[in-house]
Amino acid sequence: KKAEVKGKLIPDSNDEYFLYQTLVGACPFDTGGLPDSLEAFTNRVKEYIIKAVREAKLHTEWLRPDCEYEENYLAFVKAILDPGYEFLKTFGPFKQKIAYYGIFNSLSQVLLKVASPGVPDFYQGTELWDLSLVDPDNRRPVDFQQRREFLEEIQQRAKTDILSLVEELLEHKEDGRIKLFLIAQCLKARREYLSIFQDGDYQPLEVTGKFNDCAIAFARQSQQGTAIAIAPRFFTHLIRPAESPIGELWQDTAIQLPENLAGTWTNAITHQSLPATTTLSLTQALQHFPVALLVQPHS
Repeated sequence: KKAEVKGKLIPDSNDEYFLYQTLVGACPFDTGGLPDSLEAFTNRVKEYIIKAVREAKLHTEWLRPDCEYEENYLAFVKAILDPGYEFLKTFGPFKQKIAYYGIFNSLSQVLLKVASPGVPDFYQGTELWDLSLVDPDNRRPVDFQQRREFLEEIQQRAKTDILSLVEELLEHKEDGRIKLFLIAQCLKARREYLSIFQDGDYQPLEVTGKFNDCAIAFARQSQQGTAIAIAPRFFTHLIRPAESPIGELWQDTAIQLPENLAGTWTNAITHQSLPATTTLSLTQALQHFPVALLVQPHS
C-alpha cells in the first residue's frame, strides 16, 4: 500500500510504473520469473531506484534529497517484493512471458550488431544474458570461468554435431549459452570473411509472404563475397509462448534476391547449405535457429 503524505501518494504513478518496468527488465530468466535471492535483488533495486528518482529531479535530487519521499518509495519497493505479498504471485508469470519473447529479440539484436556496417562492441561479461542495472550495479563481478567453460563446450560440440547442439541450446535458452553460441559463430564468420564485413556495402532485401513484416534482411557485399543477415522481429505476432520462430512456421515467407545473388549459401551459424534462385525461403533459412547469417564467397 502506498503512503499518503500531504495529500499525495508515494510513489506517484510515474515512479510506480517505472518500478514495474525495472522489475521486468532486471529479474533473471531462469527462476520462474523471480530472483533466487529476493533480499539481494531487493537491495539492488532500492539502490537503483534512489539514483533514478534523484536524477529525474522531480521529487528529490542529489543536492537536495527529499528523505520523506525516498523513504516511503523504498518502503513501497520492500513491500511489493515481500514473498508473502500478492504482487509477486501475479508478477512471476507476466515476467516469464515478457522474457520469453525478449530472448528472441535479443538474438536478433546480436545478429544485427555483428552484421551491420561498423564495428560490433561487446561489453565483457555480456556474452550471456546480462540483466544488470546502471552503475554501480553493472560493476558486479563476472564469472569468466563459467563463460570459458561454456565456450569450450560449444566449440567442441559444434565440430561434431552442431544441429544437436542447437536443439539443446534452444531447449535451455534461459541459461544464456544460446547467445554465447551466436556471438561465437558470427564473430568467426567476420574473421573468415573480413572484407565482407569491414568493407562490404549494405543492401536492404525485400521480404515477402505471410510474415513479411516479422523479419528484416540485408546483404553485405565485397569482392570477397556476400553475406545475408536475417533477423526476425515482432515475435508476439509470430509465435505463442513455448513456440520457437523456426521452420515451417514461416510458411511462404521469403527473401527476394537480386539475380546476381542466386546460388548456394552456407549458414555460418548452423553450417547448413541452402540453394536459392531469386527467392530464399525463411522456412529453410530459419529451419533450425531463430536468426541466420548466410555467406557466399566469390570463387
